[in-house]
Amino acid sequence: MPFVAAPNIIMAEMRYTFNGQNCENRVMIDNLGAPTPADLSAVAVDTWNFVETGLFPNLSHDILLREVVTTDLSTATGAQYTYAPDSTTAGEQGTRALPNECAFCVSLHTASRGRSARGRIYIPAIPAASMVDANNLSSSLVTLLVSAVQSYIDTIAGDSRQLVIVSYVADGAPRPGGPVYFPVLSAVATDSVIDSQRRRKPGVGT
Repeated sequence: MPFVAAPNIIMAEMRYTFNGQNCENRVMIDNLGAPTPADLSAVAVDTWNFVETGLFPNLSHDILLREVVTTDLSTATGAQYTYAPDSTTAGEQGTRALPNECAFCVSLHTASRGRSARGRIYIPAIPAASMVDANNLSSSLVTLLVSAVQSYIDTIAGDSRQLVIVSYVADGAPRPGGPVYFPVLSAVATDSVIDSQRRRKPGVGT
């Protein structure tokens, strides 16, 4: 797909090493104005802190946060910033993780309906000890993960930005006039069932 400009949008990529595999989460943030180098840096720091202090206390020691990369999507040559203050930030739970392709899905809800207005964050490195049966996480871990994502949404909003869902396509065709942004209001767990990210499986993804 050719590049489609998303004015004012900063893409934040959380890049991990997980049992020898490279994997990531990415989110879109409306800067509510043209991104500057200072904006890219601020979003990268907020995102790193979200992973380090919000997610990693609840995840297995098998995962390592390598870097956060922020990119201005306003143009195909938009600026990019990499934040990597250390090489030792790892999950804090001292138990092995579930297999790489196992993840817990936190849904990102907006005020609009339809698939274009919904997003997800698939959280890796779920500690095996958190399972309450063959398929479900403990309610306490579900609450902690959802709360961490909600705190990130609130932090971004507190910095006068918005976590958003960027929709490029509607009814199978590119949106006329360019992408539409749906502000994320809340993080929600629709259930406690473990989900799958096949590309994180060794030999399948990067």
